[in-house]
Amino acid sequence: MTEKELAKRLYQSHHWNVLNEPIAQNTDHALAQDTALLKQVAKGEQPATIRLWECPQSLIVSRKEAKLPFFAQACQTLSQLDWPVAVRDSGGTAVPHGPGILNFSLIFAQTKSQALNVDEIYIALCEPIRSALNSLGIQSEYGETPGAYCDGRFNLNIESLKVTGTAQRIALSPANNDGLHRGVLAQAMIMVEADPQHTTAVVNQFYRLSGADNRYDPAASTSVDRHLSGSHTAGKLTQVLRQELLLNIEDFRSK
Repeated sequence: MTEKELAKRLYQSHHWNVLNEPIAQNTDHALAQDTALLKQVAKGEQPATIRLWECPQSLIVSRKEAKLPFFAQACQTLSQLDWPVAVRDSGGTAVPHGPGILNFSLIFAQTKSQALNVDEIYIALCEPIRSALNSLGIQSEYGETPGAYCDGRFNLNIESLKVTGTAQRIALSPANNDGLHRGVLAQAMIMVEADPQHTTAVVNQFYRLSGADNRYDPAASTSVDRHLSGSHTAGKLTQVLRQELLLNIEDFRSK
């Protein structure tokens, strides 16, 4: 089975609610939406959901990082620099959010007999992104990216530079009569128009201010706009990628 065929199996096994949201007004609310949907889907209260969303400019960190010795001071300094810090439920390292950084969430329930493994879920998350990028004439590949923040095997890379990071969370289903075992949240963050060097520098600044040793290479990441010729009005390319992603998801859902 090819990677695309594996992804299609997931998309065709659910009836999806598709949310193509405008840029959020509040980062905390945008993050909480995924958490709330995960819990609702795990309980069978909401259908499987596809969500495209963006946040205001902000830095998102894990609960573990919120315990760093100088976390409060770091938050105060970064807020004054227009990089307010928000805390998410999932793990990983600090990541930038903002206009031009597109988030793609898949939220669905599984029974024990339907359960895909972690790698298969990542492939299902990433294949529509790869197809959307391919529609723009850009080839992307899976793999770790040495020096990049929040690194992992299921990064998407363009010319060996990270353009997309991914993460997963699960929520076990309460006792139910529908055979539901768990809810799955798979997330991808796509650098479309944001400056990867500047955003990596902000990540490094957070760790330096917080008293941690983490440091990442600003040259290890890229953005979609750097691989297309011509100029683009701010926000236009992100809208184009949203539409390409929605078209490819619809193709994956069709039998």
